[in-house]
Amino acid sequence: MEPTRSSQATLNDLLDRILDNGILLNTDLIISVAGIPLLGVNLKLALAGMETMLEYGIMQDWDEAQRAVAMKETEIDRPSLGKDEYIIFSVFGTHWYSKGIYNSWRAGTLYITNKRLIQFRKMPSEVLFEVYYEEIRAMALRERDHFTGSKRKELHLLLREDDVAQLHTKDSDALRKVLENAIKAKGLSLAENLVFPDKKEVPGDFLEQEEEVHHSGQMWHQISFLEDGNTRYQWKPGHLYLTNKRLCWWYDFERKLLLEIPSEKLQHVTVQNVQFGSAPVEEKSLLVLYKEGKENKVVCFSFNEASLREWEKVIGELTKEHDAGKRMETCPRCGRKATRDDLLINGCSRCGWVSHRIQ
Repeated sequence: MEPTRSSQATLNDLLDRILDNGILLNTDLIISVAGIPLLGVNLKLALAGMETMLEYGIMQDWDEAQRAVAMKETEIDRPSLGKDEYIIFSVFGTHWYSKGIYNSWRAGTLYITNKRLIQFRKMPSEVLFEVYYEEIRAMALRERDHFTGSKRKELHLLLREDDVAQLHTKDSDALRKVLENAIKAKGLSLAENLVFPDKKEVPGDFLEQEEEVHHSGQMWHQISFLEDGNTRYQWKPGHLYLTNKRLCWWYDFERKLLLEIPSEKLQHVTVQNVQFGSAPVEEKSLLVLYKEGKENKVVCFSFNEASLREWEKVIGELTKEHDAGKRMETCPRCGRKATRDDLLINGCSRCGWVSHRIQ
């Protein structure tokens, strides 16, 4: 067999051939091992770009079905309404979604009806968020930092079971006013001066049952790794979380925890100057000393100094509480709790017990 075209053709030439002209293949293959035929394959193949396929009348049924579905979706420009339900107000807005495998602001049109609040996306058509007025306990406007560096107003709705729905529009004040009027028109009232739970936005689902975030923030973490038999260090961006059970660091890029330390293992924390790599300049860093087995280990974090000082205070208070708890003892006679030194030196003020060392 001799090639009909230049044998110097490139991959681009092959792709152009497949996509523009297409390939028809009708062949029989026999797969043999050591001269013994084992498998037989009969191939009938048509391979080309979609435009070429449709031009030659192939896959037209599939194309017509897809176009029909797309046309049907474009005809749905608003959510379906219930009996005696009508739209009072609509505006483009976003809703914070954090109950799936990702967290993000989802955009769509917010509809206020006489019965509920709905967020609807036209393409593809889907109800992204809805809540009936009976489920709304209170609402409040909150100023939040935006990624642009400015402040913006968000409308927070306190729902049953202390869930908080976060909404944002170009005019959040107008959205709140219309929503309040719709709720009042239905004969319902909103509670005033309710405290909204300050739930931290935690990426992923690493929180355990009954675990709550007490403090969190952006933080660079110095990670060690082996290269050519030598230990090297690299700074990576992420978020540091202190919960009621542990201190943990979430790596944003890989979306997983790379460090977790039980709270009772934390020993000491301090802010010191640390050298970054081979650069002669030292930067403020947060050093956390913790216990792992019988060894003492140190982890290093870095961010702006104000954040580091705040973390130093929070973790320092936690370690002091643990130290105080370790020094607590109970009176052997009445069970009163007091520090070890107080019981040994002064005895128990409740029952008069005195240590035999003093006697």
